[in-house]
Amino acid sequence: MDCFGCIVLYHRHVLGVELGEVPATDIGAGFRAAAGWRECEPEAGVTCFMAWRNGAPAHCGVLLTPTEVLHSEGSQDHPGSVRVSRLAVVQRIYGQIKFYRYTDADDPQ
Repeated sequence: MDCFGCIVLYHRHVLGVELGEVPATDIGAGFRAAAGWRECEPEAGVTCFMAWRNGAPAHCGVLLTPTEVLHSEGSQDHPGSVRVSRLAVVQRIYGQIKFYRYTDADDPQ
């Protein structure tokens, strides 16, 4: 699966939250382009990260603990492996990291 697919399955099977159909282009624009995502402070288990490279969104995953993330680097053409990595390693690879939490798209918060 790709990185956003990992987030969709985590929300579905761990948090019991159905994100619905999400166009693959949302990852290219970042979470700000997808309904229901709000930038927030990191909180293990309920927030996701968006890694940026050269000012553009490049990778995402789930913050499992304050220091570990769940992510996958696959694509439609090349199946990926899901793994747990240290957040510090992901930050070194990508640079800028922002955190987002999914809320009801109709919630004004």
